Amino acid sequence: MVRFENLFKLLGRLFISAVFIWSAIVEIINPSAAIHKIESAGIAYPGLAYAVVIAVLGVGSASLVIGWRARLAALALLIYLAPATYFFHFDFGSKAQIIHTLKNLGLAGGLLLVMAAGPGKFSVDKS
Repeated sequence: MVRFENLFKLLGRLFISAVFIWSAIVEIINPSAAIHKIESAGIAYPGLAYAVVIAVLGVGSASLVIGWRARLAALALLIYLAPATYFFHFDFGSKAQIIHTLKNLGLAGGLLLVMAAGPGKFSVDKS
C-alpha cells in the first residue's frame, strides 16, 4: 500500500474537490437563488457572503486539485464547511439533512487528512 501512497493522495484530493467544484458550479449558474438561500438562512450581507463562498470554493478546490498550498486550501475549505453545515444542513428532523451533515463530516475528515499528510508527490508542492 505504501507503494501507492502518492497515487492515493492524488485521488483523495480529486474526489474531495469534486464536491466543492460541483457546489461552486451550482452556485455560479444561479447566483440569485444562492444569494436568496444565504439570505433565508439569516446570514448578514448575503451578497458578500456569496462572493466569499465562490472565492473559497473556486480557489480552494482548484488549489487542492493541483496540490498547490494544499494544506492551506484544505483548511480554507474546512472553515467554509463548518458554517455551511450548520446553517444549511444541521436539521436532525430531516433524514436528507442528516445525510448531508454526515457527508460534510466525511469531507471534513478527508480535509483533515490532507492537512496532516500533505498533498503527496503528484502535486505542485510535492510534500
